[in-house]
Amino acid sequence: MSKIYQQIVLDECETIIITLTEMDFFKDYEIVDLTFVRKHLCDILTQKYIDGLLNEDDISIFTEDEFEKLLRELAAGSVLFELKKKGFIDSYEDDNTEEIFFLSEKGKVYLQELKENPSNSDKELKNMFHLLFGDDNQSNSNV
Repeated sequence: MSKIYQQIVLDECETIIITLTEMDFFKDYEIVDLTFVRKHLCDILTQKYIDGLLNEDDISIFTEDEFEKLLRELAAGSVLFELKKKGFIDSYEDDNTEEIFFLSEKGKVYLQELKENPSNSDKELKNMFHLLFGDDNQSNSNV
């Protein structure tokens, strides 16, 4: 079931996406698919709306620390979304309804190939794996 967001939330989400696009945020992090970005932004903006912090008069919705955290979440979440979409990772919800990510069989094979022959790998995937698992290619990680 998909969520229905308030119009003010959708409008503010698009404003933020336009601003981040103009700042080359998506280009810098090689984020092409904005599906995760839109959903995450709308979820956060909805909470701001419920808390009464999202008004048409507000100039700044986020503190500097909140916005920096949001940018990190958007970058990491987009990478996870892409890797999951490509079948390299999977996830489940734990008892606290927190999403836990792990390497799929396809991801384990790719990571092993990356360890054995780093020069024969897809640059985009290699960058995603390095972002999530570091240069030592650790295969066990809760992201």
